[in-house]
Amino acid sequence: MEKPEGSIVETRKELMVSLSGDAQPTLRTAHFIKPSITSSIDEKTPKHPSHYNSLPSKFEPKKWPLRITFHGWRYPQRKWKEWVDKMAALHETTWRKVGIYQAVMSSLYQIGRNDDLLLGLAEKWCFETNTFIFPWGEATITLEDILVAGYAVLGSPVFSPPETEELKEAEQKLMEIRKQLRRSKAKKVNQHSWIKYLMENNSEVEHEAFLSLWLSRFVFPSLPFMGISIHLYPIAVCLARGIKIALGPALLASIYRDLRLLKKKILALSNLESFEDDNDDQKLELTIWSPFHIVQVWAWERFPKLQPKPNLTDFEVPRLARWHNVNSSTVRNVRLALDSDGSFKWRPYATAVESLCYKIYGDEEKWVLVDVDVDVDEELKSFTRCLRACELVGIGCVEQYSPHRVAMQFGMDQDLPGPVKRRNETQELSWKCFDKQIKNAMLYIPSRHRKPDVTLRYLEWWKQSVVGGKDGNGNPKSSEISAPNFKGKKSDHDPLYPPGFPPKCQHIEVLDSDEEDNLTLKELFTHKKLKIVDHRMYGDRKSSLATTHSLLYSSAENNDVTNVDAEMKLKENSFQKEPRTGKESTTTENTSKNKLDSPSPVSHGAGFLKDDERGSRSRFDIHTDGLELEARIDKLRKEIDGLKAAKFSQKKSMVMADTAAWGCVEMSWSCLGWVLEQRGGGDQGKEAGGLCSLSFTQ
Repeated sequence: MEKPEGSIVETRKELMVSLSGDAQPTLRTAHFIKPSITSSIDEKTPKHPSHYNSLPSKFEPKKWPLRITFHGWRYPQRKWKEWVDKMAALHETTWRKVGIYQAVMSSLYQIGRNDDLLLGLAEKWCFETNTFIFPWGEATITLEDILVAGYAVLGSPVFSPPETEELKEAEQKLMEIRKQLRRSKAKKVNQHSWIKYLMENNSEVEHEAFLSLWLSRFVFPSLPFMGISIHLYPIAVCLARGIKIALGPALLASIYRDLRLLKKKILALSNLESFEDDNDDQKLELTIWSPFHIVQVWAWERFPKLQPKPNLTDFEVPRLARWHNVNSSTVRNVRLALDSDGSFKWRPYATAVESLCYKIYGDEEKWVLVDVDVDVDEELKSFTRCLRACELVGIGCVEQYSPHRVAMQFGMDQDLPGPVKRRNETQELSWKCFDKQIKNAMLYIPSRHRKPDVTLRYLEWWKQSVVGGKDGNGNPKSSEISAPNFKGKKSDHDPLYPPGFPPKCQHIEVLDSDEEDNLTLKELFTHKKLKIVDHRMYGDRKSSLATTHSLLYSSAENNDVTNVDAEMKLKENSFQKEPRTGKESTTTENTSKNKLDSPSPVSHGAGFLKDDERGSRSRFDIHTDGLELEARIDKLRKEIDGLKAAKFSQKKSMVMADTAAWGCVEMSWSCLGWVLEQRGGGDQGKEAGGLCSLSFTQ
């Protein structure tokens, strides 16, 4: 489908690939949420911030000196259901008009809290982007999640004062009820006395009083605990009069705020002397005021491994009813479960459209006109608001909203997220950014069956800025997401490996030495202690987990071939590459002036050399100079071709093969990076510090 003029969703042809990188790239028309970066990756491309450096090494929340109080996690009172039924019979039409019916009815359900899951999610929170940073991708709680929970995203801001005399009079009557409760025996105003008084006494502002309690208990709880917040009276009065208030963005802003505070508390654990001391003075405390059950339900909707068995519900009941009083799942390590890829559901509401009142997604994609001067369906306007990067104005806070970073949650494709300038100087300016009117724009709505992808440059950026950096424990790690395994016709052989020899999962590096520049290959192999580095191969993920191959080496004294597999046991995937120190980084910069940058695994297919690139570029960042080394390689290739038949037929004569040549068969291609590196600079071997080594002696 061609992109209509004035579309608010950017549409263009791109080479797309799945986020896991295990499918063949496809050139197709893709749809992106603005703003996105369409150029290649450079120094101006935004990087993912990382807050993993100080996370506890083990995910054992029960042992953490952390005391979290969830004052926003509220269950219904005994008389609450009775009051809800009474008010719903009278005011359901008004509630639907202002977009709170589903939210009010959701207050009747109880969601059991899973502290481990909440803390596991908070570990992944990045408060600079307001998104969860998982090893396999980026996700967040969006306005669509809040909309499905029953809260309107359209309407006036929560800080709007009552403008008419009628509204001001209703607010004053609520203040009179408050004064009467203070004159009672209890001499205080709390939620228990409030509900008791209103249900036992007729009041012309009972509806406003009901909504005041609902807002104070279930939507925007605050100090005093169990109180009825005076600053919420204007909102309650407006809603009761049928004036729509945008509760959704304010609610989401409070959740973002509390996730940030919780993440900072988790990071602060590293400053404590010990987790073992049962000292209350050492414990960090935090009170969560937002309705945090929305965070847990968000995870249940998307992580099948973490969700309990949901209830079967009718069409008309709120979505939250699926999780009413369910037994929370027991997962031994939530951190590992969240890190596992392949199980995340990007679009749970689209696939469950038959049992969901939110029906923006249909069986076919479509373009619809959205214009401020045209009578457009409220659901379409709400969906449009969910897609726009903006500021969220809450009660006492303003948070940034970035749906363009998680476009796949809306069925859109993902490209590099563009920068969004903050507009949070004042709440009025922030609201103007959020409430910007749309004129004569076309909105693309994907079908509920659509499976979005990412651009190749996004996949490369993601791997470089997140996966290739730190894991959830703050440890350096290799890529968890393999680069795309490009299908199609393969060449006769990989130029990095001899014909007929499969690539190995190990590559050999050496300690640096300037004295070795002039040694022959045979002397080099027997002269220095070699280190075998576990290196995950690009391509098929299964190959990255292959068992360590046998490594043959030649003895210069006895001219026999020895298998060293019996002398060593290497654990699969247990080698972690250590970060470079400042000194080593400086050395690297000084010695790599003439080096070419290593090609990215994405932009160069599977990351292997082409025939015309041999000797000048590889994924190991190799630079060669001099014809002598080229001659050695050519000679080596000829010897390998001659021994290929003997290798596969397993003839006895292979034992009698020339020692120098046969010693190179199994090792030369794994060691090629080392040999070439020695030609490029003797200090490069220091970069491999901290890796497991294997000594080869004569």
